Amino acid sequence: MKDREALLAKARQALQWDTLLEALAGRTVSAMGAERCRALPLAETLEEARALLRETAEMAALEAGGEGFPLSHFPDLRPIVERAAKGAPLQTVDCRDLSVVLGLVSDVLRYLNRRKDEAPALSAIAAGLDDLPQLKRTIDRCVDHEGNIRESATPELRDLTHQANAYKQKIRTKLDAILGSSRFADLLQEQYFAQRENRYVVPVKAERKSEVPGIVHDVSASGATVFIEPRELVDLNNQIKEADLAVEREVRRILQDLTQQVAVHADALRADLELLGRFDCLRAKASLGHLLGASDPVLNADGHIRLKQARHPLLVLSRLQTQEPIVANDIDLGESVRVLVISGPNTGGKTVTLKIVGLFALMARAGLQLTCVPGSAMAFFPEVYADIGDAQDLTKDLSSFSAHMTDMIALLRSASPGALVLLDEPVTSTDPAEGAALAEALLARLAERRFTVVATTHYNSLKALTQSRPGFANASVEFNIATLSPTYRLILGMPGGSSAIDIAGRLGMHGDILDEAVRLVDRKERAVEQLMEELQETRRKLDEDARRVAALLTEAESAARTQKALAASQAETEKEIRQTARRKITDELLKARAEVQSVLDELKADKKLVKARAAKERLAAIEGAMQAQSAQAGDYRPVEELQAGDRVEVINLGAVGVLLESPAGRKRVKVRMGEKEVSVPVADLSGLAGQTAEAVPRPSGPRKKTGAGDALARSGEAATVVDVRGKTAEEAKEALVARLDQALLDGVPVVRIIHGHGTGRLKQVLRAYLAESPYVSAFRPGERAEGGDGVTLVQLK
Repeated sequence: MKDREALLAKARQALQWDTLLEALAGRTVSAMGAERCRALPLAETLEEARALLRETAEMAALEAGGEGFPLSHFPDLRPIVERAAKGAPLQTVDCRDLSVVLGLVSDVLRYLNRRKDEAPALSAIAAGLDDLPQLKRTIDRCVDHEGNIRESATPELRDLTHQANAYKQKIRTKLDAILGSSRFADLLQEQYFAQRENRYVVPVKAERKSEVPGIVHDVSASGATVFIEPRELVDLNNQIKEADLAVEREVRRILQDLTQQVAVHADALRADLELLGRFDCLRAKASLGHLLGASDPVLNADGHIRLKQARHPLLVLSRLQTQEPIVANDIDLGESVRVLVISGPNTGGKTVTLKIVGLFALMARAGLQLTCVPGSAMAFFPEVYADIGDAQDLTKDLSSFSAHMTDMIALLRSASPGALVLLDEPVTSTDPAEGAALAEALLARLAERRFTVVATTHYNSLKALTQSRPGFANASVEFNIATLSPTYRLILGMPGGSSAIDIAGRLGMHGDILDEAVRLVDRKERAVEQLMEELQETRRKLDEDARRVAALLTEAESAARTQKALAASQAETEKEIRQTARRKITDELLKARAEVQSVLDELKADKKLVKARAAKERLAAIEGAMQAQSAQAGDYRPVEELQAGDRVEVINLGAVGVLLESPAGRKRVKVRMGEKEVSVPVADLSGLAGQTAEAVPRPSGPRKKTGAGDALARSGEAATVVDVRGKTAEEAKEALVARLDQALLDGVPVVRIIHGHGTGRLKQVLRAYLAESPYVSAFRPGERAEGGDGVTLVQLK
């Protein structure tokens, strides 16, 4: 057990876990929160780890939501609570701080009560909080926000304070009289009074002190001034002293009472402080995750690690100021992989990758978000062991090799199945052949014990284990042969060469020495090294090509989307232009109609129908010109080309429908708009280019005719109906005039007026107008089937 704890502690030290925790503590707002961060507990089970991550995720979501978690700096009041529990009286500032803490507790409870659905885990934690409202009210009644006892804390304190202030005012009045008297004019050094030992005194010249009877309390540093309490002030000073002592006794009594109330609630206050520290730590976790650009991993118990674009968190922190880029890597250990062997040149990033995996394992257990992109998976490891760096211990007379072996022996004896083991170049500092053999045997045994192992190495025999042992996989850190420098990219599934001679040359080693080294190195070893370098270079180029292809594909897709959007935008723009032109033409047409209507209104007075008809012919010419312009605006066809089934636009209505009959030789045609059929003048139609209905279905069942249709069926003419019921006589007359004008322009021969019976006033006014109208050829009351005398049928000229 002792060996196990020592190895686990050594692993955390090698992974710089304390450095990360110190960075976490720096994000807190309280000493208790920082203390909790520095001693961050690690989950013992997968479910516990998932719960910790949920808490962090909820806090991160709340912080990102705008209204941050309501937690500000608060003092560590545990010693104060313990002192109160033992009966030691509290100070006023202690009470003030307790009130501040209880206010924070109340704020947190209100905040989370409004967010139970979005933060259930945090709300569950807050269930242990108690804001002790009665205690807070009592403290606030007695102590102000600056930590002073309020005069109004008790009636007794108020009375005693007023009495002491009255004595002080009385003595000041007497002092003013002394300072202003002629008796003391030459005796005083200056015209002011002071306090010594809480008693009022006056500054008397040293050479005249015998002339002022009283008590000497102090002498100035120069000796020139003696501070004397005149005899006439002694009684008043005594009264003030007694009053002040009475006030102090009452204050002590109040503080003792507050101390007793705090002691009663000591357990609740301890719990509040612990939970506030926990919330502070949680907010620090969320803050650190945001700073690092971290995300929540998906935890599993299968030993599966799939990290996307992983970055070392301490490396990210160190680069925040310099903004230097960090090479992010994918790390993938499938469920079937027990041992990942990472090879490649020195300073290429092998050990960094090792530490990323180890730190992520600890961070997942601590509820910290990982510095990788969302969608990453991280295995839960109950134990993390790491043998990284030089383990030489001169105090125990252990060489590097002996120290490493001692640790490996202890690990095999103490570690539990399912642990994560990180080995940085295992079994070195000895004969290479024996070291490689021992390292191979060690990795095989660790795999048999169901450990997940990540090891770095320069031994070629370990790189070849993937060919002979199941559960082994290779990875390498990339080395750019062209620049003779590492790229820090991790390549999965491929071993890497050490490139020691190349790196030595890059660092400035003499060429003769390099040539001699190449000559001396074993040819087979060198051939294997070169082969791995060539394979890695090929892989690098393939990866670069793949990235370029992916970038080009993304660019092409983006260009295609842009082109499609531009085409759609252009089509929409052209459509809007045509519609704008069409609206402009329609507006001009309506304006022309209004002008002609104005002419018709002017002609009503002299009843010159010839001029009205001339105006009608002029309007028809205008409409023809307008329709010709609309055809030039695009998407329109001339009326003479239209056939039944074509889609048309009714200009004055701005509506689209299907033409039900050919317009050839007709003044009016039927058009279906939606479920209805309407009869419209041919002059109001425009054909829509390229739009023909596939079929023109006939309405099913017999068509229901209106009363006007029935009335005019005998003459075979269409009718326009104007219903003026409910209108005043003037309103009805205006509506009738407008309808007659429109009917005349549209070539409608008959108009049916529905005015009802009522008092008969409406009927009289309308028929009187019809008798004088230049448009009307004849009019008559409706027959019984047409509506009787409540209807008037008008025949136009």
